[in-house]
Amino acid sequence: MTAMCDVSFLLLTFFILTAKFKPEELVAVNIPGARSQKQFTDAITLLVNKEGKAYIELGESKTRYQMLDQMIEKYGDKYPGIKTLTENQKNYFSKIETWGTPMEDMPRVLAMNGTELQAYQKKMPGIPLDSANNQLCDWVQAARYATGGDIKIAIKSDKDTNIQPVKEIVKGLTSRDIHRFLLVTSLTGGGGGAPEPEPTDDKKPAK
Repeated sequence: MTAMCDVSFLLLTFFILTAKFKPEELVAVNIPGARSQKQFTDAITLLVNKEGKAYIELGESKTRYQMLDQMIEKYGDKYPGIKTLTENQKNYFSKIETWGTPMEDMPRVLAMNGTELQAYQKKMPGIPLDSANNQLCDWVQAARYATGGDIKIAIKSDKDTNIQPVKEIVKGLTSRDIHRFLLVTSLTGGGGGAPEPEPTDDKKPAK
């Protein structure tokens, strides 16, 4: 009896130590539902919350590092402070999966310690996406350069947000000759399961 208890305790300990818990979502997005859906992986996700603020989510740290280098090259003359980012700060950024910081504020944010960064991430201002300063779409283009174009693009918008920010994103993408992206929705109609995207192509012929 004692041996069985020991085995049960060891198994319980193993499952506790090896279990992976879903991390807290930094940007709350209540996505709309759809009936037809398709799986995707390894995408750069453009998040739009109900206030219309835009953020980026990406899981691959190497790609994030290379994206930052691309953005420094593009914006370095406009915002000289980002040219001073150290190797440690770049590596620090490569560990951040979700961000919503204007390029000009990167030096300040990447100088924060872990506790300060966690507090900042709860009130990130979002990445500019207006036509005069569309840093969001420049990040997407940087991701394409970093991966040789081999990356999917997903737009995940809150169902209660104004449609205008999403239109700005689509307009910005198409102006950079990016015409294929995914709209992330949740499954409706009794299918259950995790949220998946629906592919969108603004060049599809009208029905």
